[in-house]
Formats: sequence, structure tokens, C-alpha cells
Amino acid sequence: KTFFLLLRVSFKTHHSRAHSHHTRSLSFSPRPLCCLVLMIVSSTNLSSSQVSSWRGKSTFLKTTSIGSKSSSKISHRSTRYKNIIKMENFESTPKPEGAPECTVYYTPELVSKAIAELTAESARSAIEERGYFTLGLAGGSLIKMLSGLKKDTNEENKIEWEKWHVFWVDERCVPLDDPESNFGGAYETLFKDVPIPRENLHAIDDGLYEANEGASAKSAEAYDKELKSLSETILPKGDGGLPIFDLLLLGFGPDGHICSLFPNHSLVKVNDARWILPIADSPKPPPERITFSMPVVNMAKRKVFAAVGEGKAEMAKHILEDANKTDGSIPAAMVKDAEWLFDTTGSSKLTTTHVRFEFPGTPTLLGLDTKEED
Repeated sequence: KTFFLLLRVSFKTHHSRAHSHHTRSLSFSPRPLCCLVLMIVSSTNLSSSQVSSWRGKSTFLKTTSIGSKSSSKISHRSTRYKNIIKMENFESTPKPEGAPECTVYYTPELVSKAIAELTAESARSAIEERGYFTLGLAGGSLIKMLSGLKKDTNEENKIEWEKWHVFWVDERCVPLDDPESNFGGAYETLFKDVPIPRENLHAIDDGLYEANEGASAKSAEAYDKELKSLSETILPKGDGGLPIFDLLLLGFGPDGHICSLFPNHSLVKVNDARWILPIADSPKPPPERITFSMPVVNMAKRKVFAAVGEGKAEMAKHILEDANKTDGSIPAAMVKDAEWLFDTTGSSKLTTTHVRFEFPGTPTLLGLDTKEED
């Protein structure tokens, strides 16, 4: 019954004129067929080169009928599905060995949900293993993706906030309540609304400076000392005595910088005993900041990038497909074994990267997030 319901077809025959010839076409009801597509391909793996033919170019069901009110409505509605994959374009391919884990979600909201879920899952796994969870955060929009954690209602796997320890992969040397502070943004967006102990939020000491100028060296030294003083039960150490964070949620700039490691800056290749580095000449204001070193980033158990929106698409392609991985010109390309989460626009420039499409529960595909057109 379900199969035939989903295959419901509206056999409406229309007459239209095209190049002085009469044509006849069948127009279908797209929503049930979208459901059928989801049933068939919910876990399909695709390379982005295989889907380049459909993204933004094709409609799932295309009508050629024009002229009547009924056919005009159908033709108009079909444009809603212009980014939906044609069934014949689906072809599953295994992920090449060594290729990054890249997953595409249909909407930014689904990316946010996935980020929140993987963070909660990483926390449960770490707490089960050793009793604590360490999370490193970038600034910007990433913290907003975790706001769904405030609504945690899973009684069986409830978030154990008291066992979380949160750090910042970079920070501006400004007061913690300054709008420029990464800590301040995260606190206002998430942490003030959850029962995490304040001492488990490892912010820089803004009492060490009164102004940005001259603040980075002493702030980096103090933060480095604080992190190294933590028990290895909380923050384990790996090769070379480097810390092993459970999860780093990383952003990247339009120039490919991560943390406060900027393209071709001398700090990008620093590999010494310091975990935290001072930067006094950031190309973005304010100039004085502190940042994780690249070896510390790469030692983390799990590194995750989110590329959402058209503004991230071009650099994401560059990072994954043609940037030099060692010379420091694109610091984000130097992050090893990272996972990537995209929405459809964020992945729109990829050509050779193998991606996995995650469709289950997508409201836009099912037409559940829009009203019926007149």
C-alpha cells in the first residue's frame, strides 16, 4: 500500500505549443515521489562529480505543459524541486581510502542538528571512557549550531554537563564581556543556560591586561600553563606531550585561516613545546590574540569543520581539492583527518570530493516546511 501510495501519479494530459508543434506530457505529483526517493536513497554515497549534473540544473519532475491554469500551477510547483536529484543520477561509490569524511545535509538547520548530535555523542563516549569530555571551540557562528543542546530531553542519555571541560582554540585579548570575545559569545549563546560549572569553562584571564596592545604574550603563557596543569584524566597527552582533545569544532575564514593561524604567518609552522601561541599582528582586528598551535589541533581525537552557505563554498573546495597541505598558505588544509559537514550551498563548488548525502527527515524535500502554492 505504501509503495503504491508513494507512486501516486496524477495523469493529467495537457496540450502545449512548443516551436509550433503540439506536445503531450504527463505531469506527476512530486511530493509522494520525493518520499519514495528518500526511501530508496537515504544512505546513498555519491561523489560530488557524479551529482554536479543535477545541482541547480535539473528538476526532479519536469513538465512541459503550459496554457491552462492547472498546468501552470504544476509547472510553477516543479521549480520548488529544482535541486532534487533525478533518480537515474544516483550511483553509489565507496569513499576512497584516505579521503576526508564529507557529509552534505539539505539545509543549514540539519547541519546544526548534526553538529549538536555529534558533540553530544562525542561527550558520551569520552565520559564513558575516562569520566570527562574536552571540547575546543572556535568563535563565529559555530557556537549557534550547539544551541540545540539546551533542549536536551533524552533522559536515557542526558548530557552530563558537570563532566564537560570547554576550551577556546583561539581568543581575542579583550575583556570576556566584550562583543569581540569568543568566550563571551559562547557563554551568552549556550553556556549560561546549561548547568556547566563556571570553572569548567577555560577562558583566558582578562585580568592580565587592560588593553589589547601588549596582551598576547602574557595571555598565551598563562593559558598554556593552565592547560598543562590539568590532570591527564581530564586532558590526556599523546606523542610529544601534546594534549588530546576529544573534539575540536573548527571554523575557517575566507582566506583559509583556522584558529588565529593565518595564511603564510610564521606561527602556522611552529612546532615546539608551547601549546598556546601569542599573535600580536593579526590581519583581522583586534591584532593581539592567542591561538592553539597546529600540532595541538592535529593531535585532537576528532576535528570537525562546518561549511554552511554560499560564502564558504569556494574556500571549502580549495581546502579539500587543490590547496597545498604543507606550506602554510591555507592553514585549514593542514588539518589532518578532519570531518566536514555541509549544507547544499556550502558544497556547491566541490567537483572531485567524495561526499555522502544525508537525506532522512529532510523537511524541505518532503515539502513540509512550505505552504501549498495557490
